[in-house]
Order: sequence, then C-alpha cells, then structure tokens
Amino acid sequence: FELVSGNHEQDGGPDGFIGNFAACLPDRLGVIGTYAAEYYFDYQGLVRIIMISPNLNVNGVSYDYNVGNSHYNWLSARIDEARAAGIPWVIVGMHENCISIGNKVCDQGPDLMNLLISKRVDLVLQGHDHIYLRSKQLTCATVNSYNPACVIDDGSDDNYVKGEGTVFLINGVFGRSFYTIDTADSENGYFIRWMGQNINPTNGFSKYTISPTQISSQFVRSAGGTFADSFTITSGAITTTTSTTS
Repeated sequence: FELVSGNHEQDGGPDGFIGNFAACLPDRLGVIGTYAAEYYFDYQGLVRIIMISPNLNVNGVSYDYNVGNSHYNWLSARIDEARAAGIPWVIVGMHENCISIGNKVCDQGPDLMNLLISKRVDLVLQGHDHIYLRSKQLTCATVNSYNPACVIDDGSDDNYVKGEGTVFLINGVFGRSFYTIDTADSENGYFIRWMGQNINPTNGFSKYTISPTQISSQFVRSAGGTFADSFTITSGAITTTTSTTS
C-alpha cells in the first residue's frame, strides 16, 4: 500500500490525519519526497508514479500547484526527469479532480490539469467524485465548457496511442455512497465512459498492468451492478488487419 492524502485526511480533516494512517501503512518502496503528501517512485524501470495532494494542507504545508510555485515546479521537474531517464510511462495520482460530470468542481485548479496535459502525462488517476469516469485522450481542456479540438482520440475503441495526449481516470466507487452523473454537464464531451448513482452503480477498483509498450486498465467489480470498463494505452501506432475469404 502507498498512501496519499484526500481532503478528509488533511490537517483538520473529519476522518483522521493522513500522518496517522501513513504510520500504520508506511512506505516500503523507498519513495522520494514527502510520503503520503508529495512523492514519487520508479517501478522496475517501467513507470514513474507521482503522488500529490493538490488543494490540501498536510502537516502545515499548503500543496497548491499554481504556475511557477515550488510544488508546480517540483512536479514539472519530476516528469521531465522520468522522460530524460527513458522511463516509458509517467502516471500522476491525486485525490481531487478538475473536469468531471459528477458533483465536484475544479478543486485542484486548472494550472495543474494544464501542466499534466502539456507534459503528455500518460495517465492521471483521481478520486474525490464518487463516480467512475474515463476521459477521451486530451491535448487540452477548458473548465466548464467543452472544446472538441482538445480531443485527439475519443477512446471509443478502448485503445489510445502513447504520447498523443493524456487520459484521466476518476474511480471513486470502491466503498462509499455514489454521486449522480450529469450527462448534461458542459464538460461531458471530454469523457467516453461513466457510471454513478443513476447509471448502473457498481462498486469496484481499477487494476493496471504495465509493460514497456502498454498500460492496460481493467475495472474490477466488487459489488452492485454490472458496469465494466477496460482500455489500453500502447506505444506506437495501433494497427488492425482484416482478411477476406471467398
């Protein structure tokens, strides 16, 4: 287990302090940074996983990622380091989100979202909204409006090409109550798969399998409905072959 704070576990949070949980489940991978708040680790030369706590206060530190500040610059540098080291994949995880068609607004701030997209982070993992959302592959995004020019791959075939853009995955349906999906939300055009209280509510988590050439994601149902989702991000062009017989 590798922990990162949510808004309920920050300083003064209603469900206990993240530092206490981190003492119970300490880092065992040798992360660099501040465990459970802002840190990263490289796994077997395949992936750099960076975990951050945007818009949260942890141990008296305010983790804001506005353009040019220390946390923004730290994150940008860690992404660049991974690319320079030839690590195939970069994944960034955090609790709060920005674009969504659930209950939440852009709590993390648009500067962070724009940085992740501009750096072509392969996959962004989020929670906070008690729904499941998978985005299209994006080269930009605008809060509270949909810009179709931002979509490089709509993800309808469940396959994306690495480096073309960024995929956002919100999975907040593991245990707590569901939120409602609003398909009339102005940001709906950025997403290709969704599930929530009013659309096949299904508890579950996401499993990721990583190789040098592919990230594969699968939603693993634990209870409730019948929702299913899986997708891949693959290095190089995705090709298909067809054959005909007569």
